[in-house]
Amino acid sequence: MRDRGMTGQDKSNSTEVHSRRDFLVRAAGAATAWAVAGPSSVVAAGTDSHEIVTARAAAAKNAGLPISSVVMAQDEHLVPARIVQKGLLKTYLNRVIAEVAGEKEAGAAWHRLLSEDDRILIKFNRSMATLLGTTDVMAEVLVASLTSAGFDPARIILLEVEPEIREKTKTKEPDHRWQGKIVEFGASGRDSFRADVDWCTAIINVPFLKTHHRAVMTGCLKNLSHGLIRHPARFHDDGCAPAISEINASEPLRSRLKLNIVNGLRLNYAGGADGSENEISNAGLLLAGVDPVGCDSIGFRQINRVRSGRGLGPILPGPTLPRQLTLAESLGVGIANPERIELQVVD
Repeated sequence: MRDRGMTGQDKSNSTEVHSRRDFLVRAAGAATAWAVAGPSSVVAAGTDSHEIVTARAAAAKNAGLPISSVVMAQDEHLVPARIVQKGLLKTYLNRVIAEVAGEKEAGAAWHRLLSEDDRILIKFNRSMATLLGTTDVMAEVLVASLTSAGFDPARIILLEVEPEIREKTKTKEPDHRWQGKIVEFGASGRDSFRADVDWCTAIINVPFLKTHHRAVMTGCLKNLSHGLIRHPARFHDDGCAPAISEINASEPLRSRLKLNIVNGLRLNYAGGADGSENEISNAGLLLAGVDPVGCDSIGFRQINRVRSGRGLGPILPGPTLPRQLTLAESLGVGIANPERIELQVVD
């Protein structure tokens, strides 16, 4: 749904676009990278509305502090009556991908974000997938965008999708084995990743946006931390923290993560994994960026916006963020502080 109250800005000039492209050349593929301002209207994420309030983020940038950039598209027409409009999704998905990379079209963006010889692992989320009902169409549109840009579907693995979608997209079968090595995460412990992580050179992270009874929310960080390790149940103590943050800070993930695309087409705003259709919003929301922490920070605020619209209070009191986000920021995974996140709204 477009925010009619937002004041639009002119496109950034070519110098700003060029500097953002230079940044991506230097930082593509590193989950510690933070994109800078791009060519669309930019709003600070530190307020409850999308009105243009950029002073704090601009001040942080001018002070030399890292700034995260998150691209958002939202349109109620994407999911009327629980059915995703595939053609409209294609339009919005390609636009947000282009915006993340500072390009005019998705094909050029993919080649800025990925290498031509990359082996690509696209991580979806099976939890609540049946109820939310948006994974199949998201996978089809995403693979079509990649193949249109010249990427071979035989070098793409779709993880946590139905076999029929793999057949339809002609993508590679997952490797269901585990790594032959143990990765030390820190205070949370140690474990092995899926063998797919060793196989791939690039990860595209496509989480749902959901509440969670232990971790407060599920988004980019938890989709990777608990979706790619062998024994996820061992890492649920203390609200899944510091496990979520430490696993995402590990080299196998940080060196491979290239892009996050948050699937908030149908958003779970209460109840966690036990949520019902009555706790799902047809939000028509997409978030994208190279910083998984920034995407989750914006995603958390969007969950609270939906809750507010339904007369519910915020999940956490005041401006409090889920602990996984603040810990991830402390480990250098990304930016959690909303005052250092620029939200680029595609309308």
